[in-house]
Amino acid sequence: MREPLMPRRYEPIVGPDDLAELERIPFAERLECYHTYGLIRAGASIDPAKTAFHYLFEGDADEVPLSVTFGQFLTRVHQAGNLFRRLGVGTGDAVALLLPNLPETLYALWGGQTAGIVCPINWMLEARHIAGILRATKAKVLVALGPSAEFGIADKVDAMRGELPDLETVLMVPWGGEAVPAEADFHRLLDAEPAELAFERVIDEDDVALYLHTGGTTGAPKVARLLHRGMAYQFWANTWMKGLTVEDRMLSGGPYFHAGGILNDSLVALAGGLTQVILGPTGYRNRKMVDNYWKLVERFRITRMNGVPTVLSMLAANPPAGEDITTLHEQAATGSGGLPVELARTLEKLLGVRTLLTYGATEFTCNISLAPREGDPRYGSSGLVWPYTRVRAVILDDDGKYVRDCETDEIGALVVKGPSVIPGYLDEAANRDLFIDGDWINNGDLGRIDAEGYLWVTGRAKDLIIRGGHNIDPRLIDETLLEHQAVELAAAVGKPDAHAGELPVAYVQLKAGATASADEIKAFARARIAERAAAPAEIYIIDPMPLTEVGKIFKPALRLDAASRTFVGLLAPLARDGIEIAVAVGEDATRGSLARIDLGGRDGAALGRVEQEIRRLMGGFTMAYEIKRA
Repeated sequence: MREPLMPRRYEPIVGPDDLAELERIPFAERLECYHTYGLIRAGASIDPAKTAFHYLFEGDADEVPLSVTFGQFLTRVHQAGNLFRRLGVGTGDAVALLLPNLPETLYALWGGQTAGIVCPINWMLEARHIAGILRATKAKVLVALGPSAEFGIADKVDAMRGELPDLETVLMVPWGGEAVPAEADFHRLLDAEPAELAFERVIDEDDVALYLHTGGTTGAPKVARLLHRGMAYQFWANTWMKGLTVEDRMLSGGPYFHAGGILNDSLVALAGGLTQVILGPTGYRNRKMVDNYWKLVERFRITRMNGVPTVLSMLAANPPAGEDITTLHEQAATGSGGLPVELARTLEKLLGVRTLLTYGATEFTCNISLAPREGDPRYGSSGLVWPYTRVRAVILDDDGKYVRDCETDEIGALVVKGPSVIPGYLDEAANRDLFIDGDWINNGDLGRIDAEGYLWVTGRAKDLIIRGGHNIDPRLIDETLLEHQAVELAAAVGKPDAHAGELPVAYVQLKAGATASADEIKAFARARIAERAAAPAEIYIIDPMPLTEVGKIFKPALRLDAASRTFVGLLAPLARDGIEIAVAVGEDATRGSLARIDLGGRDGAALGRVEQEIRRLMGGFTMAYEIKRA
């Protein structure tokens, strides 16, 4: 067996000096190759007979999985690449995927990059949004799930095929016993291809590997261009910063249309020679997977725990009940939303696992920071910025132009540059304000950097709502509400939620003389917004709508109001027997937003009990809070 791409032992990483030490070796000398096919092939050659993944279809703790070795996986990658090349896919052509998490998704995802560019698409989007992405990428081949009442993907394909002039071939993955035409059967066509690559493809590190849509599970997503070099960096950085070895075993439940599922789960495991257990077509969306999580850890001797904060919250509420989880590594990483400090502490207490928050985005290819492995986790922060990458907090003017760098702990726009920062979106119009001060990408996030170099993400300059790891573009909610005949103005924002991180809510101002109830407007929106996660949880009718000096809706005020309503409602039941509770949510110089809770009453013992209960309830949220007794 050849030596893996990452070492079996790592030097400790305690603080910034250890990360700086790693930079003594240039990144250009870190890897044997800087493209995904080379990494995948190297990972498979470590031990071709080793299981690359066990695939669970249902999520039952005792089900017999489909197990695929690294040698078998690499053969399928070659066959997929050969098939796409035979269908006319060249270096600059796109293969689109409209698939849930299946073994075939992985074959197409990585095999497609040997022939051209792969564009994985969120299959839960409406057909018109999917069609927009296919047109933007000029996808030549589409691999989609065959007829299935459970997923409805084939119906979407049928609805949009006439709108796609560049799409030449549609291949289908059979599902649930439903037949697909022989000439379009992805399985059958793969079987007919050679087991080795039948064409020569020289891949440059600056070649585009993926077109990945970003900006929301609804609305009009932008398409980011992810380079092979950035993918290679993510493999190296994730393995080194997390201390992964070839002996690790992972549970994989993130979607393969999302950077986290593609990079953190799939590429890291496949290129590193790790065995993964893939949690079915819908991953963590399948409640059985969460219910059986600890049984799966025990059965497959899982070493690495992962999941977005929403999943971790459910796991904390359903801790192990006698299962042997001693194989778990003492550290885990999470992303796709803020990790509540109290949840991190609860997981450490229950499991002995420190769960560390990353900072990442599609525009960075994936993650670019994490707390140091052997250092202070500083729960609430996103840790230290990874080697070869730089992050600054800067002040921008009203036109988004650079003014100056922030002082220590001063909040500003976070700008990033490094090996995995994308060169831009596919639509050049979307790149107009993407970079500032040269080649620093402005992702729209706000944050600060403390004196020890820890990164604290405090909010978003953009309007994105993140619900349980799902990015929701509020524009679709706004536009849908404006279709209601009684609505004059509409604005969707995220309100804090202990389970999902955020829930979409919407503020509306009615037209003069019009009447409509909040429930009526909510029902109107829910009937017209196809993606369930984007349907507003609440409608608040207000008058007047807060506006800026130039007449734009002032959403920061609405976000604060939504948070205030949330916490007032949460804590109101505690105000009894002479106890008074007042909540005010406002901006804070170092924490972004802060909930100030004033607690009053004469009974000291009762006040103590209520304060303890407030801390328990507020501990589930990412927003900082303070309690003061009157």
